[in-house]
Amino acid sequence: MSRATRHSNAGKVLILMLLLAFAGPVSLLPAAEDITGQWEMTMDFGGRPSFATLSIAKSTDGAFTGKWGGGELTNVKFDGQKLTFTRAIKFGDNEFTMTYAGTLKDGKITGAFSTDNGEFNANGARKKPIPPAVGQWDMQYKIGDRDVTGRLTLSQKPDGSLEGKWTSQRGESTISNVKSQAGKLTFDRTSSFNGNEFKSSFDGALQGDKLTGVFKSERGEMPVTGQRFGAALIGNWDLTVTSERGTFPGRLVIYPDLTGRYELFGGEIPMKTLKFEGNQLTYTVEVGFGDQVSEIGFKGTVDGKSLKGQSTSTWGTADITGKKAEAAASSIVGTWEFTRESQDGTRRTNTLTIKPDMTGTYKGRDTEFPVTGLTVNGDQVSFKVTMKYNDTEVPMEFKGKLEGGTLKGEFTTSRGSREAVGKKVQ
Repeated sequence: MSRATRHSNAGKVLILMLLLAFAGPVSLLPAAEDITGQWEMTMDFGGRPSFATLSIAKSTDGAFTGKWGGGELTNVKFDGQKLTFTRAIKFGDNEFTMTYAGTLKDGKITGAFSTDNGEFNANGARKKPIPPAVGQWDMQYKIGDRDVTGRLTLSQKPDGSLEGKWTSQRGESTISNVKSQAGKLTFDRTSSFNGNEFKSSFDGALQGDKLTGVFKSERGEMPVTGQRFGAALIGNWDLTVTSERGTFPGRLVIYPDLTGRYELFGGEIPMKTLKFEGNQLTYTVEVGFGDQVSEIGFKGTVDGKSLKGQSTSTWGTADITGKKAEAAASSIVGTWEFTRESQDGTRRTNTLTIKPDMTGTYKGRDTEFPVTGLTVNGDQVSFKVTMKYNDTEVPMEFKGKLEGGTLKGEFTTSRGSREAVGKKVQ
């Protein structure tokens, strides 16, 4: 080997050593996972599964806050893997405190509560958002001079895809190829009448609780309008329960598919039955410990954003009143302006616009880019947007908190994070 070759190899080794030195030690620790958002927590209560919603948020100063159902948590801490918090339950003049310690790994929380009476496990998985199309839709259209109505029911399968069912006075129709994305809804419909089969396709748009579109077939196009059934009931209700044992808070959660859960002391009990006709609401929930089971039945009236009725069980009766909680998702709808100063002192204003169907755009430098992955959990908001400048793409993710007409949080890119404050202007 020549002297020049040896010098060349030695130089390469020296450069490599310097690069390694300046790069610093390589971390073997796993990347921290994101704990913020809503988690479906599952526990075992006397041989019966019990559920709860854990909500974790992070403020702009880096501190974590949390809720267990509708109750506030204290001492919420997360170090990238380990989650701890304190939960208090009040019943009359009594208060019970318990502490939680768990670990977040591979998108799942595994842990346990510690109480004066021992420990019990509480594990969780991230809650999946419900597609806006899910629910029951009262559809109206015309055939000649006749008004025709039908009930379209859309539900989500375990794999996340949608399936549908159509019922009317003329019987059932087969619904297939249901797809919903970015405020659009399409599906195929096959119906039978007098022994004949008719095929059509639907192409429409979702706008909150309204659905508009057209059926297309060999006979041409037919306009259709739809209204979500049970819209007045769907959402979260803050309850006040008054019985001989005292007065305590409760919570009612009604999902778009008109299933629900009754929350009591932070635990969510799935409803056994639920019926909503006119403004009359009835439901039953089954509670128990081991083989001991009791059923709670409710009958009441929904009047706008108020609910009033009475529950009955083996423990007696209780008067229940409720107020519908303001849907945080509706609060994000509108136009938001983010203003900041660049390094050269220039003030730049970017505009976030969110439509009622929860689609939106982010405008920067006179160019609009679509918003994706918009999620609203309580007062926590997150979304993604990829901005393009010439041939360069800059993916950004926003995470923040709604505070009235202000949206505070951070934009994160590959270059790091920066604080952002948006003001609602429309």
